[in-house]
Amino acid sequence: MSVTISISEKTYKSLEQQARKRELESVEQFLEKLTEQFESEEIEAWNKELERRCKQVERIEKFRQKMKEKYGVMPDSTEIIREDRMRG
Repeated sequence: MSVTISISEKTYKSLEQQARKRELESVEQFLEKLTEQFESEEIEAWNKELERRCKQVERIEKFRQKMKEKYGVMPDSTEIIREDRMRG
């Protein structure tokens, strides 16, 4: 499938120049490489975010374990909150 887009001559020449600089045969090839790079960067960014989240969960779990060791199992506060709401 082929799609035609309209861009300024200045932009096209810039794209051509970038393609030649990278020893690519066409602007289309340059745009394909650029798209692949963006997709790769997005995947890398997502993987870093996922790793950051996993580490945060680990820190939370360690904190919960530390609190359990220090204070024991904490009672469910649902009933206490309900009583507080009933009072006022």
